[in-house]
Amino acid sequence: MTALLRFEWRRLRSLRGNWALLAGVVAFALVGDLTAAGRPLDAEAAVFHLVQRDLGVRWLVAAAIGAQAFGHDFRYGTIRPTLLAFPRRGRLLAGRAAAAALAGTAVALLATAASFALLLALTRWDAGLFADPRLWRSLALGAVTAGLVAALAVGVGALVRGAGLAVVLLALWAGVLEPLAAVALGGGAVALLPFLSMLQLAAYAGDALGVGATGPLSAAVFPLCLAATLGAAAAALARRDATHP
Repeated sequence: MTALLRFEWRRLRSLRGNWALLAGVVAFALVGDLTAAGRPLDAEAAVFHLVQRDLGVRWLVAAAIGAQAFGHDFRYGTIRPTLLAFPRRGRLLAGRAAAAALAGTAVALLATAASFALLLALTRWDAGLFADPRLWRSLALGAVTAGLVAALAVGVGALVRGAGLAVVLLALWAGVLEPLAAVALGGGAVALLPFLSMLQLAAYAGDALGVGATGPLSAAVFPLCLAATLGAAAAALARRDATHP
């Protein structure tokens, strides 16, 4: 597994698109922070600027990073040498999901750190800002959720055998299907929808959508969805000829 993670780290660094995504998400956060210049900054406002405002963008970037894991292999035919080097397909999937999760989390943390530094320079704040545990909880969950989305994209990319389609499917799932389901089923359904439940959990007061707080099972919804997707991807990789569409 260590060799696989080193391989994935080199692969991730070698893709110029990943560096462009990192630069883009950091720039997006910094430009958004300019609107807060000169204003007082409390913990709730900090969570909005550092987590809630950009969370959808960070998820999209994390999905793009994760989807490349198998998407590029199937697109360019490099799945053959990859499987020769790492013939245990289940371990390959697990290693790529872990590497993507770490990369997605790192991107979110870097964007948050850059944004935090700029906000502290541009806004008025007091030392009590750093004593609020809900601030640190939201920052941690905002980063972790990006890693989970990246890992999910690895599984979806392995299932559909493409990076672009995987990102589109995840964007439709999070941005269209879940909001429609929340409207159709009522606010209580938000706690049981993977992406919306994560959005709620990462909010300062646990209610980013104004439909009520998350339920006791909300934290388990996305991990269970991730486990099911990776399980299906592992079965598909094991049963299908990986060298043919």
